[in-house]
Amino acid sequence: MKAIFFSLLVSTTITTKCFGQQTKINFQSKQSQGLTVNKKRLLILWENVVFKNNKSTMYCDSATYDRTNNSFVAYNNIKIIENDSLELFGDSLHYFGDEQKALIYGNVRVITQDIYIETPSLTFLQKEKTAYYFQTGTINQKSEGYTINSQVGIFKTKINTIFFKKNVKLNHPEYDIFSDTLIYNTKLQNTKIIGKTKISTKNSIINCEKGWFDNISNKSSLKGNVNIKSDNHILFADSIYYDEKSGISYAEGNVKIVEDSNNIIIEGNYGHHNENSDSTRIWDNSSLTQGDSSETLKIYADQFIKVNDSLSDKIFCFNNVIIDGTQIQGDCDSIYYNETDSIMKCIVQPILWVDNNQITGENIELKLHNGIIYKLYVKNNSMIINQKDSIHYDQTKGDFIEGFFKENKMWLMKIDGKGKVLYYSTDSKDSLVTELNDISCDNMDIYFKDKLVNKINFKSKPIGKTEPVKFNEKGKILDDFFIYPKRTYLEKLNEANGD
Repeated sequence: MKAIFFSLLVSTTITTKCFGQQTKINFQSKQSQGLTVNKKRLLILWENVVFKNNKSTMYCDSATYDRTNNSFVAYNNIKIIENDSLELFGDSLHYFGDEQKALIYGNVRVITQDIYIETPSLTFLQKEKTAYYFQTGTINQKSEGYTINSQVGIFKTKINTIFFKKNVKLNHPEYDIFSDTLIYNTKLQNTKIIGKTKISTKNSIINCEKGWFDNISNKSSLKGNVNIKSDNHILFADSIYYDEKSGISYAEGNVKIVEDSNNIIIEGNYGHHNENSDSTRIWDNSSLTQGDSSETLKIYADQFIKVNDSLSDKIFCFNNVIIDGTQIQGDCDSIYYNETDSIMKCIVQPILWVDNNQITGENIELKLHNGIIYKLYVKNNSMIINQKDSIHYDQTKGDFIEGFFKENKMWLMKIDGKGKVLYYSTDSKDSLVTELNDISCDNMDIYFKDKLVNKINFKSKPIGKTEPVKFNEKGKILDDFFIYPKRTYLEKLNEANGD
């Protein structure tokens, strides 16, 4: 073994060939010692050790250089500077000159103008300007103050992009992201989501399978079985575009809002949500469903607008409304539904069908919960028609009609103002119509049993008569009598479009 000791400053250039190109490693130190071990030519360097290769400068306290394979191992206070734009630090370094590859171990840090990375170990490929870690790492974004943790990370400095893999977690002052894979651009400050991802904000929890978000513009696009859970509801969609600054999100494809507190589901092809006003609009092939498996109320309309405020929660159903439920069917232009007091108002030419009764009036209101009706209010030109047989109809008119329901059946009807009743009595044996009861009374209560008039209480003096009905004699009708056909939403929409 030969040893050569240098007490003066050593500065040396070693030239090797790598992939057809020359690679030069320059190094210097205050002290060094040459050794030959097992036919390997080694050089021990210490005190102010500096290596230079291409545009990289590497510092350490001491190092062992292997002349045979053009590599060195450096110890303590490792620092690598790449083009003045990237710095790497660690406890030790194994550097391969021909491959231009650096393996850094212990308290590894990577610092750029935008980010700060910490990891137990790191592989840095100088040619590709790419850093890898496989033992967990933490990235700190300096300007925005958030961090990203992952099991695996790949930092491609040429394109300013970091690929995070396995157990990825992004901690932001406003939200947290948990994902299998994230791709982050350090310059543009935008992130791509790949795989199942959960985003937790102050007001909601978001699940999706892919997407992106921009930390500068605070805009994001989420796709793949997207759902957003808040205190009041869950929003589902194939994709959602969100602008955090305006608080507005746009949803597309199988859009659905589920509100568990009132058993309400609103569906459509497109949706729009404003978190500042806590309002949601859903349209195109849209519908609202309320109730459970036994009692269901379904409303079809061109669009639905849901507004929540400190006083009440409201739903507006606009244009070409069709109601289809197990207890009630209806037809009107629009509906106003106050979820807080459970009042539903049918607006513009409203028609309802309840218990074989056709109900019309200028204004119709329902009090209902979970799709079940408890009260009915009909105002101005109110009329209720019930078909007795093919040619006879029971009819009730009044200025104001109030209906009461029990076990999904109307059991009481109160008439207030200009009350008028036509109802037919039937033979108990064959149910054929036998008599017509024609009664006028300003105020009266009509009781029903098995959907038939059972008793009438007159609150003011009645005027009326009972007359026999001949076989097949055409029934009597009141003014404004009309039987409306039931339509589906598609039929109504086609009529409105002139088809």
